[in-house]
Amino acid sequence: MGISRKLFDLIPNISIKNNDRLKILNKAGDIMGRPMPNRLIMGATAIVSQPLIDEHNKRVDKDTARASRNRTIGKIVAGTTVGCIVRGLIFKLINSCTNEDISVDRWNNLFTPRNTSTVEARMLPNRMRNYRTALSTIIAMLVMLETNVVFDLPLTNMISNALNSRDAKKRNKSQPGANQPPNADVKTKMLDTFNLTNGGKS
Repeated sequence: MGISRKLFDLIPNISIKNNDRLKILNKAGDIMGRPMPNRLIMGATAIVSQPLIDEHNKRVDKDTARASRNRTIGKIVAGTTVGCIVRGLIFKLINSCTNEDISVDRWNNLFTPRNTSTVEARMLPNRMRNYRTALSTIIAMLVMLETNVVFDLPLTNMISNALNSRDAKKRNKSQPGANQPPNADVKTKMLDTFNLTNGGKS
């Protein structure tokens, strides 16, 4: 706790008085705090670091490292794509069903807390923003228990298999003899030994 406190004390305190800058920072914080952009940031961070770590793993051979890298790329791309779609759709659904007007029960205030009338007007927008973010994140996590099996796994396999096939083609091009059967060289040597490559003619 003491070390954390000292690290925070090293950060200078800055007071931003410019209203335009405050609006930009608040807007950026609002967007980054939403479920879909948050998942996109995590996916972008993962894609630039984890595959490199797998590819340069010295404890396994190169082929295994490449296969591990391709599997990681598949997981990240599939998880980020499906996660962003699910989170984005659910956030829109929650946003459309949390109207602050609760004077009459309607579909667009279905998920609006009924105690919002007791909250101060200046505090209500911030609390509703946090409420929408939290609720949509919880619901998205529950939905993704299903989508992880239905969409993520097949998409991960498809991407990793495509990358593995691409690597195999590159290896075959760089090693011309890779497509030949294992006993091809032995057979050629036997034919040369018995002078059979030219039909037995010397």
